[in-house]
Amino acid sequence: MALIKCKECGKEISDKATACPHCGCPVQTTDEAKVEIQEESTVKGKDHSQGAAQVKKKKKGHGCLMTIIVFVLICVAVNVAVTNDAKDRKENPQKYDDSIAAKYIDVSSEESSKIDAVLNDCGITDVVSFEHDELLDNAHVDGETGYRIATKNADNIILYLLADKSVSQIRYGDYDLYVNGSKVATLEDYTVSMDDVNKYQYICQEKVKEILKSPSTAKFPNYTEWGFGKEKNIMTVQGYVDAQNSFGAETRSKFQFIIDTDTNTIQSFIFDGQEMITQ
Repeated sequence: MALIKCKECGKEISDKATACPHCGCPVQTTDEAKVEIQEESTVKGKDHSQGAAQVKKKKKGHGCLMTIIVFVLICVAVNVAVTNDAKDRKENPQKYDDSIAAKYIDVSSEESSKIDAVLNDCGITDVVSFEHDELLDNAHVDGETGYRIATKNADNIILYLLADKSVSQIRYGDYDLYVNGSKVATLEDYTVSMDDVNKYQYICQEKVKEILKSPSTAKFPNYTEWGFGKEKNIMTVQGYVDAQNSFGAETRSKFQFIIDTDTNTIQSFIFDGQEMITQ
């Protein structure tokens, strides 16, 4: 048995007593006290959990607010960028113009579109230079201006514009591409691509080997030392080969081919001045 103090009168009483013998105040048992402590702990735990949930909810609220702020700032930045770009395009239209003519000469948007249409129709693309040449002015009529154009694959293209900025004539070397308002040929009709070089160089080499005395000794130069010319569907190829003759001596022979590119038919094969194709 242990002594405890009465919570009402403060006098010592037995912990087994159900009531204080001095003042009659009911005495709380040990088990009841434990239950009360547990209930208080549970209440405090609930209060703590509710507090933590409120704090978490506040933090979540702050996170959503920050997300909204960042989104708004991004929208503002994009809007400013688009506005500045539109302003720059309006103030400097040529800077953003994809047309060919407008990049190099002083023409309106409508005039440039018409010039570009003719150039594209003639196969003139990938322009790298477009320069006025006073020596070409007034070549056919007064008020006409001449321009020299170069592309990635061809130069010596000449364009003539009339006083109203319409296309009068386009020439490539000695060939007409555009005359009197009509296309008569394209640039591709007279230019040789690397695919053409590789294809017809191989065809010619194999044909030359067929007539050599010692084809295994044949040595052909790099393609840069070959000559290739094209006029619509007719390809002219010139080159040379070093090879051993019947006596084992190395000699150099020149050759020329004329080939129909539509059918890949060899129309002429001249070797050391002698025509090898018999009709």
